[in-house]
Amino acid sequence: MKENALILFLKYPKRGEVKTRLAATLGDDFAYRLYQCFLADAATMTRHVNAQTVMVYSGPAGVTFPGFSGVPCLEQRGRNIGERMYFALLDVFALGFERCVLIGSDIPDLPAGMINDAFEILRSVDIVLGPGTDGGYYLMGCRQDTLRESVFAEIPWSTQAVFSETLKRIATAGLESAELQPWSDIDDLDDLKKFYERNNDPASTSQVIRFLKAKGIFHEP
Repeated sequence: MKENALILFLKYPKRGEVKTRLAATLGDDFAYRLYQCFLADAATMTRHVNAQTVMVYSGPAGVTFPGFSGVPCLEQRGRNIGERMYFALLDVFALGFERCVLIGSDIPDLPAGMINDAFEILRSVDIVLGPGTDGGYYLMGCRQDTLRESVFAEIPWSTQAVFSETLKRIATAGLESAELQPWSDIDDLDDLKKFYERNNDPASTSQVIRFLKAKGIFHEP
């Protein structure tokens, strides 16, 4: 039995199909290039996580992701986001892992240390969640023996009730959960501006920050 798998749950980068809410404001090319920077920062972060990274993606069959050489890639399956996350965890557990943590691609400044903390928490708790600031969650982790399909079923996705309803499903399943600190993902221009403001350090090595500085869409204070 292998110990830890970090699941990157995301879309394959294709112009016109990623970060569509940002694209509506800033254009498809900007959104596409920004998303590539998200992936570049994620690739750097995963090197500091004590886990095997596995990509579970929607997109063309048989693809590889730049910056993730040698990382296994599985295709998403399921009719909605709840099913796709459940099957992502199920399919990666089938590879022989004991604990899995799933995150998306919209949190490029999430510290590796928080993901490592999630794996440690799973040694004694059934499920760990990272609450988002929008009422959803940015991280879901469980053990092979604590994965339950009911935790993902009939959740009002894309609403502020996602996190609270998920907690109810966990309790109904008789499982114990723990929470990480809240974190913000990036869906729209306001989210992107907040990300820029909290990460705008001259010493930053973030590809997202470098891209935003080069584009100059946010004025320096």
